[in-house]
Amino acid sequence: MKFSFKSFADGSFDYDKKTETHTGLYLREEKADISGGKINFSDIDVLRDYPDIDTVTVSGLNQETFEYFILNYGKQLKAIRFFKNKQIEDLSLLGTLPQLEYLYFFANQKVTQLWDMSNNTSLTGVCIEDFSKLKSIVGIETAPNLKYFTIGNAIWDTAEIESFMPLANTKIEYLSFTGKKITDNDFSFLSDMLQLKEFDFSLHFLTTEQVAWIVANFPHLKGFALKAKHDCELFKSNEDLKKVPATIIVGKRKPSLKIEGNEQRIKNYELKFEALVEKYKGKKYCEIF
Repeated sequence: MKFSFKSFADGSFDYDKKTETHTGLYLREEKADISGGKINFSDIDVLRDYPDIDTVTVSGLNQETFEYFILNYGKQLKAIRFFKNKQIEDLSLLGTLPQLEYLYFFANQKVTQLWDMSNNTSLTGVCIEDFSKLKSIVGIETAPNLKYFTIGNAIWDTAEIESFMPLANTKIEYLSFTGKKITDNDFSFLSDMLQLKEFDFSLHFLTTEQVAWIVANFPHLKGFALKAKHDCELFKSNEDLKKVPATIIVGKRKPSLKIEGNEQRIKNYELKFEALVEKYKGKKYCEIF
């Protein structure tokens, strides 16, 4: 495999923009509807003609065909993109594949828990999007060599995870949450993620105070929202579609402001953020929140 985790997760690694199709092997129902369709054993057995292929995208599996797919062809694959396999309920067979490196999941309405990843010794990256019933990430801590983990929303703004505490003491280097809520609102797990290099989330997901605590105590961390503001462009008005320089103040319920005329207001937000960073240095999460 010659692609990165990012290109694998977003599907660009084998996507031809000119034809708007995947150039790699894609197992799916020929005339599948928006639900992802439904494939059968014979559709999966196309893999017999590709004994050397190690990367597959698959849609339309239910529990029975998922198990057939894994039991018969799983051991030849290093990367699998499960795209719209809404009827799979149990992912535990994935734990029998030590050679797997990357897994991407999009759209499922049945899965409620992850699997024991102890035997997934090559597993490097996992991306999970739009799993409507998955509320817990317990199991992720069993992956011995996982470096990239992202979970949350792609289409629907509904993902809620009970806690990220299972991430403590893992080897994860890149973490992304694109969901709606982490129920326990406890980010102390970051103190025990000694190999974490980057943590991404939306600009308005955490409070300004929470962001400042992270910046204060983990200054080495990179992240899209780990700063006081994010510069961008906004439309001048609803009538005038010309874009003007603007900035988004990081934090829940913080505004987006056109820069012209708001220079001092923006500066005040920056100064308050810097003051919070100084205040929270060396403080434990539980001491502040």
